[in-house]
Amino acid sequence: MDLGQQVPAYFLAPAIFFVAAAVFFLQMARHLRIFAAARPDGAVDRTETRLGSLFVHSIAQSRMFRDVRAGLLHAAIFWGFVALTIGTADRVLGGLVRTVISWPLDGWLWRLLLPIQNLLALGVLIAVVYALFRRLVSRPRRLTLSRDGLTILLLIAGVVATELLAEAFRIARHGDPDAAWAVVAGPLGELLGRSLAPAALDYLFALFWWANLGLVAGFLVYLPRSKHLHIATAFFNTALRKARPRGALPPMDLETETGRFGVKTVEDLGWKDLLDGFTCTECGRCQDACPAWATGKPLNPKTMIMGIREMSVEAEHGVPLLPGLRGLPELPLIRPADAGGHPAPAPSAVTRGATATALATPIVDTAIPYDAVWDCVTCGACVEACPVLIEHVDKIVGLRRNLVLEESRFPGELASAFTAMERYGNPWGQPAGTRLD
Repeated sequence: MDLGQQVPAYFLAPAIFFVAAAVFFLQMARHLRIFAAARPDGAVDRTETRLGSLFVHSIAQSRMFRDVRAGLLHAAIFWGFVALTIGTADRVLGGLVRTVISWPLDGWLWRLLLPIQNLLALGVLIAVVYALFRRLVSRPRRLTLSRDGLTILLLIAGVVATELLAEAFRIARHGDPDAAWAVVAGPLGELLGRSLAPAALDYLFALFWWANLGLVAGFLVYLPRSKHLHIATAFFNTALRKARPRGALPPMDLETETGRFGVKTVEDLGWKDLLDGFTCTECGRCQDACPAWATGKPLNPKTMIMGIREMSVEAEHGVPLLPGLRGLPELPLIRPADAGGHPAPAPSAVTRGATATALATPIVDTAIPYDAVWDCVTCGACVEACPVLIEHVDKIVGLRRNLVLEESRFPGELASAFTAMERYGNPWGQPAGTRLD
């Protein structure tokens, strides 16, 4: 397959793709540099457990299949897109991927891959149609209708459709010894070859080939600013889940704790908490699972995580796309701790302009209403429902700690419980001698 002769101006294709890829990675790097303003968030250990979590929750997507229809829809789109990425790489590299895969076993690996790619592409188109139906017609309460979600679905459909059509027109015009294995593009190409003149086939092949590359490039540039960034971050989020048992809260040493108690701003969150925000799929499973939301209270765990993500993105407005501009240094992913084990101060270069304002903005009454902070019963149903292992409860507990310890803002009903804990060591005001009664 000589794309240099088949595609007009093919020499531009690698440049367009790699420029788009560079913009993608620069935007991802800017996300990481804002993570430097967050606190350290525990050791990354227990490799076997983390790899198991990665496989179960990201590759097998086990929690997605608690809703079978949505699970099948998501799996079709995800795996179809992964398989079609091989085709994209092959076109950008001038057929090199096909050459490498075809080398062993006399080309049989590529022939076996072709029907899988074609069937998955068809599955993606069906799944996208169903996803659009869910968002525009049936509209489950937990799904948020947004321009971003519709844009991503249409981009995915466009990438897949143009790839299939470009392959069909290529087969129709130039032929392919393995066309019989392309179970969708092959028959379509045969039909088109009998119906259209060679000049029309050349024009339409070039049109859909370049449309596909343009959509892929646009997808790469748009993805880091979209909620569908979870395509890239979910693998890390599931592997880097907090290792402590469910419900165990991070300890606080009130005697030696310096700086701020609990969580007030984005800067007080751990880097894993920020990663949670960028990984949220807005699927609404946490919302459906939350008993407070189900009983009409203002707490919505989904919108809280979305709010934290928006605050993180707002903080990026003061960080340039290219590192080193405006004197901003390269920043580590995780800030080191000082000799006493406490987080080191955030680098002053991060906190300037719009970034400083966003980092100083309280999370309460920005990402989550004050009343909602106290509606949470810390049952963990939201955490258990989340398919990408976002941890909502720790963030709410951190916000409560700050409200109580620094601002003395808490419901009046808690005053007697706090007094009893101070005097008797328990919220019921019972003396220690009656513990076994």
